Amino acid sequence: MRTQICDRLGIDAPIFAFSHCRDVVVEASKAGAIGVLGAVGFTPEELEVQLDWIDARIGDKPYGVDVVIPAKDPWAHEPDLDKLRQKLKSMIPPETSAYVKKILADNGVPELPAGTQHEGDYLIRSTAATARVMSRSPLSDRMCASSPTRSARRPPM
Repeated sequence: MRTQICDRLGIDAPIFAFSHCRDVVVEASKAGAIGVLGAVGFTPEELEVQLDWIDARIGDKPYGVDVVIPAKDPWAHEPDLDKLRQKLKSMIPPETSAYVKKILADNGVPELPAGTQHEGDYLIRSTAATARVMSRSPLSDRMCASSPTRSARRPPM
């Protein structure tokens, strides 16, 4: 299906594939959609690695980066992201954690080895805190640079 948005963005299909997985972003864009990397869970350094990886593999296909920047930051008083993650995690009721563990166990998903941190743990933090860190990073300037894959590529309105 060819639509106006396809013409404006230079894509073949009006599909936006949002993912935290760089492989999905690249493959979606190569297939004619537009892959969009969900960046809120990455530190600025991690995001730079992800973007470099995508740039090395995507060719001239467009892709997007989804960065959430909230208007208010209720956690501004906590500059330490690890402490913030622990505070937010402590707000999850024990019953919820127990239910999730039960669902995983009932479906044969083994527990992680002691001391291993799951990637999802990094997502249990305030998007405000993550955006705050990213907005203070030199990477935020780089993302707006004029490289072909990272430029805004805004179509005329």
